[in-house]
Amino acid sequence: MGNKIIVVGCGGTGSHYIKELGRLLYGMASRRSIGLILIDGDYVEEKNLVRQAFLPQDIGGNKAQIMAEILAQAYGIEAEFYDKYIDTPSDLSRLVNDDDMVLLVGCVDNHQCRQSMHQFYQSRQHCIYMDSANEYSVGEVVVGSKISGMEMYKDRCGYFPDILEAREPRRSEESCEILNVSEPQHMLTNQLAAWILLVNTMKFLQEEWIGGIYLFDAFKCYCMDRTNKEEPHGVGGDSTAE
Repeated sequence: MGNKIIVVGCGGTGSHYIKELGRLLYGMASRRSIGLILIDGDYVEEKNLVRQAFLPQDIGGNKAQIMAEILAQAYGIEAEFYDKYIDTPSDLSRLVNDDDMVLLVGCVDNHQCRQSMHQFYQSRQHCIYMDSANEYSVGEVVVGSKISGMEMYKDRCGYFPDILEAREPRRSEESCEILNVSEPQHMLTNQLAAWILLVNTMKFLQEEWIGGIYLFDAFKCYCMDRTNKEEPHGVGGDSTAE
């Protein structure tokens, strides 16, 4: 069994997460045994520089490819990249072996993509699925966990089942005009979401048990683990912010 980290979405939250993930992996002797795959069909625009971890010279480049190049240049870490959107569960399944332990990290702004990630997660014997969603200053990270086919913690769709009913066009079929329209989020909110993802990634790499839901408010410096408490009222059911 191998360990694979798949990051879907390399924009607002994903870009900050990936850069710090590189720093985390750099300090680990076992980093070469971890397969890292970055996925995003989007390209860097000037407006992205306000809240995403890109530089002016990155404008026009594919986000996943740029992040892979940064990891290689800064930390000597090799990462595969795919400059396409995730439209179906098979888009993910073909990237891994049946017996791999997969850490799937969702940093997307589209429920159709979340449906595909949920179906992939449900099809796996061993999988951790972390999904981040936020609005301007608030959001949550949901960590689902499956070991040996048994779901120990629900994924985002377990908390927000209306995601499964959402009908949105595939990202690969949307026009550039539609893709460029998004809800505003603050840079600090994206960074806090990335930090929560990173903390759970560190625990995963240390072979600790992870799972649950974390609600946060960046401007109030607030984060609460609501696992095994009352059902959360977060942004994930009616917002698609990344």
